[in-house]
Amino acid sequence: MIRRSINKVKGVLLKALKQGTTPRKLAITCALGVVLSVFPVYGGTTLLCFVAAIVFRLNVVVIQAVNYAFTPVQLLLIFPFMQVGITLFQLPVKSLQYAELVVRFKDDFSAVASELWDVTISGIAVWLLSAIPVFYILFYVFYFLFSRWNAKTNIE
Repeated sequence: MIRRSINKVKGVLLKALKQGTTPRKLAITCALGVVLSVFPVYGGTTLLCFVAAIVFRLNVVVIQAVNYAFTPVQLLLIFPFMQVGITLFQLPVKSLQYAELVVRFKDDFSAVASELWDVTISGIAVWLLSAIPVFYILFYVFYFLFSRWNAKTNIE
C-alpha cells in the first residue's frame, strides 16, 4: 500500500515536470506541502495546502498529493509537537494519554478543554518555529533531486 502511494505521488510529480513545471517551482510546492501537511491539528491540512497553492500559484494537485502522502507523518508528530510545546512554555499538563483524557473529560470538560486549547496552541507555536528552517532544507533537497530528475527525463 505504501509503495502504491509513493508510486502515485511519483507519477504526479513526473507528470508536473513533463507539463513544464520547473524543478524550482516543484521543489517549492513539495517543500511547502510537507511543512503544511504536518500542521499539528488534524483535519486542517487540506484547506491549508489548498489556500497556499492558490496564494502562491502552485500546483494544487501536487501539493495535495504531498499532503495526503504525509498524513501518517502528521499523526506521528502531533503529540511530539504538543509535548515540546508543554515543555517550552512550561504548561501544567498531567498527561496526553487517551484513556486518561477520556476520564478527565467526563469529570471536568471545561477545564480539560481549556488545558488542551493551551497545549494545541503551544504545539502550533512549536510547528511554526520549526516550519521555516524545515521548509528551506526540504526546498534545497527537492530542488537538487528534481533538477537531476528533470535532466535525466529530458535526455531520454
